[in-house]
Amino acid sequence: MPTGFDRRDLASLQRRLAALGRDAPEVSRLALNDMAFAVHAENKKLIAEAFEQPTPFTLNAFVVRKATAASLSAVVERKPAQRGRHYLETQETGGKRGQTGFERLLSQRLKYSGIIQAVLPTKRLRRNRYGNVSPGVAQQILSAVQAQGDAANNTTAASAKRVGARRAGYFVPSEESRLSAGVFERRGKRIRKVLAFSDHMPGYTPRFPMEERARDVAAAAAPEAFERALARTLKRSR
Repeated sequence: MPTGFDRRDLASLQRRLAALGRDAPEVSRLALNDMAFAVHAENKKLIAEAFEQPTPFTLNAFVVRKATAASLSAVVERKPAQRGRHYLETQETGGKRGQTGFERLLSQRLKYSGIIQAVLPTKRLRRNRYGNVSPGVAQQILSAVQAQGDAANNTTAASAKRVGARRAGYFVPSEESRLSAGVFERRGKRIRKVLAFSDHMPGYTPRFPMEERARDVAAAAAPEAFERALARTLKRSR
């Protein structure tokens, strides 16, 4: 949920605002925006504490909708999720996350009789600096196992021959194979499992107390935010 601030958050300062007369809305607007940006900065710190090597996308997952003269309310909110429940909401409240786009394609396009809810990287998978499957590797896997959203992007015998041994190959074992369910990487004669299939989605415990922390930060920032806003407003009115 977005965290919003309105003049009720400045209840202890209302008497001083009332004495300002026509300058009160401007002081409120500036103070509320300062409080919102304080919460926004704290969210970045909290994300850095809660997640190991968070991506820039995660660090910048929140935006500030500033208070205006017409609407004295400042809001710190998550950027809209591309689809379904926002992944940070799961980290805040706990529970099961939604499928990633990569998982959806494998569950819907792959010729596999089992159920694929989650796809879990093994220790053998090469990952990017943030510990995730890189987009390039994900696309190579989808193409190799014939699971691209556009079938024209799937690997063909001709395209595989052109690449040759320069690139790793990926495959999903047949049901008759002694290999476990998942995606395997082939480099020459070496085969290793890089992704495991799971028929259930992993659950998460709450570890991102955004709303609780936001209210504490807003309350702590309010007095100084008000003083700065008052000083700026009085300076402009001289």
